[in-house]
Amino acid sequence: MTTQSFFLLPVFLLSFVNAQCYNAEDSAIGDLCYSFSRFQMNFQDAQNYCHSQNQNLAVIRTSTQSSFLATIVRTRSNTTNGKFWIGLSRSSANSSYVWDDKTPLSWSNFNPNAPRDGRYVVESTANAKWQTETSSSLLDFVCSYDPFTTGFSTTEKPMTTTGPTMASVTCLFMVDLQSAGIEQSAITTYRSYYNFAKLVGLKLNDASDFTGNMDSFGYSAGFGMHDMFSPYSYKDFQNIPFPIDGTDDDIDMDLKDVDSTLANAVWSPPSQDQTCLIFFSAAPVAEFGGTTIKSSYNSFTTVVGVLLGGATSIPGLTNSISASSMTDADAQAVVLKLLEKSHETSIFFVNAFVGNRHNCTKLCGQFGPFD
Repeated sequence: MTTQSFFLLPVFLLSFVNAQCYNAEDSAIGDLCYSFSRFQMNFQDAQNYCHSQNQNLAVIRTSTQSSFLATIVRTRSNTTNGKFWIGLSRSSANSSYVWDDKTPLSWSNFNPNAPRDGRYVVESTANAKWQTETSSSLLDFVCSYDPFTTGFSTTEKPMTTTGPTMASVTCLFMVDLQSAGIEQSAITTYRSYYNFAKLVGLKLNDASDFTGNMDSFGYSAGFGMHDMFSPYSYKDFQNIPFPIDGTDDDIDMDLKDVDSTLANAVWSPPSQDQTCLIFFSAAPVAEFGGTTIKSSYNSFTTVVGVLLGGATSIPGLTNSISASSMTDADAQAVVLKLLEKSHETSIFFVNAFVGNRHNCTKLCGQFGPFD
């Protein structure tokens, strides 16, 4: 009981400060508001995600803030690693730590018995202490922002009365939960694929009025049910949980029939519902058993294949895009591939990329000009 005492916060404090934040789901402690991810990323992608929301990877200035974040992440997380990214890093092993908002480190909470000689910092959900971590680790993360600054924006599109209208797109995401097998160790691999698909959803939402749904192949054989799937808003799409709960019994039971699922898969969107399919696969060609998936998606307007892991092709799809590193840039490239294949590419491009020099620098060099 005593080990949890630092997590106890006055209820009146939480109810008082929540009113300051821009989103009802965000929480305020001290002078900052915090928003909590429902998926895991490496350090750089977590930082980029927060920046895309006009926020920083979490800045922590007091022990109260640190304890509060540990409590919330521990309660909400569906992982067992017990750590989450915060916005503290340094450029080299000999330089000083700096917060993501460029402020220097003034209050420290490093665990003296844990690693602290690296460049990227995580917080423990068990004791709210800090330690360094390899930047490639896929972890929960928290974003923060000052509610009194201007220019804040969220993933919800503001209503405008002038200017071009964002094009609408509704996509079904199919994510590989098959190619790594059915052992317990495969769960981490599948979770990374699922998180990357959600990152693609984020980028697609930035470029369009996005709605959609997320499903998987390998984990479930209910492919014929997609005519009953309703498209979700982006907010609800991002909250779709990872479908494997991580227990030995369930993974053995739920993934035991993966070998036949690709050959039998059928994806039929309702008319006026899903109009595009994004198919994320790390499966080698041999795993498709000589079949193709082309006949399964004839009713989709646009189909994009995304190669994960060591996959080199997807039978039935041509010009699939490689995303083996699953980075922020890979996610943007997938979205641009979708826009290239869509008959509304010009509308998307005008709204999503013209005037955005950061995106154009990263993307135009890969795919050429769009004049």
